[in-house]
Amino acid sequence: MSVTIGYIGFGEAAYHMGKGLKSEGVEDIRAFDVALGMGGAYKDTVIARCADAGVAVAASAEEIVKNCDIVVICVPARFTASTAEGLLPFAKEGQLFVDVTTALPHVKEKEAALFAEKKAQYVDSAMLGSLVVSAHKVPMLASGDGAERWKEAMTPYGMKIALVGAGSKAGEASRIKLVRSVFMKGFEALVVETFLFARKCGVEERIMDSVAGTMDKESFKDIARRMAGADLIHSERRSFEVGESMELMKEVGVEPLVAAGVKERLARSAALGMNKELNGVAPQTMEAIYSIWEKKDYK
Repeated sequence: MSVTIGYIGFGEAAYHMGKGLKSEGVEDIRAFDVALGMGGAYKDTVIARCADAGVAVAASAEEIVKNCDIVVICVPARFTASTAEGLLPFAKEGQLFVDVTTALPHVKEKEAALFAEKKAQYVDSAMLGSLVVSAHKVPMLASGDGAERWKEAMTPYGMKIALVGAGSKAGEASRIKLVRSVFMKGFEALVVETFLFARKCGVEERIMDSVAGTMDKESFKDIARRMAGADLIHSERRSFEVGESMELMKEVGVEPLVAAGVKERLARSAALGMNKELNGVAPQTMEAIYSIWEKKDYK
């Protein structure tokens, strides 16, 4: 069964997704970006991306909605609400609107309700990886009343869409995405700050080998459990140690932005007083750790 896909917003993510789908045999793909109505270099970038991906350039968002079965909203999160609501006047019964932005869950819940009034289906579809690396095959989560239809329509073209679950609402996929982002983006920032610091100290290779040697010994699940448990026992000492690292960072000309947050989080963990309560023995399961956090109303 053929499918027509239209992108509202044709930045890097939409470009890689569209190019990948074109290679899988989706013939009718169109794109509109507000940059097309402006002058400047970014307009040229959008046009060049469309040409490289084999995607047709649309004259307006209205043209996309009127001619496509599936409309993918792929704009910066701050523009999600205004973009979605701008599409509403053109939405048709049975049409599928897929929001892949990182807007907050309550924004997507509201938009889903508005599209439902038009008898159109709305999907919250969160990308859980790099489009640059995986293109259209990036793992995605989907929730909302059109989630199953989105998966069924796109799986034949190589997309990897997993459903949050039966009866899931728009916003639930994004909730998972945003929680995951704290780790993924936080880890990225930590890597940058650590190796900027290491380079300034002339020990970057030693740090790379040392950290890799530690991290490569265990699965991520084991690392997470071990670290979260140890945090309840050793956070006071570790907070002091990070404070000393911060002093050295300042000496070599690195501003300890991530480290400052690390020190604060460790200090808050230490304030729970769990080292004494647990007699210095760390919990061995995440469920036990969650129970302590909830009992202590840890924030």
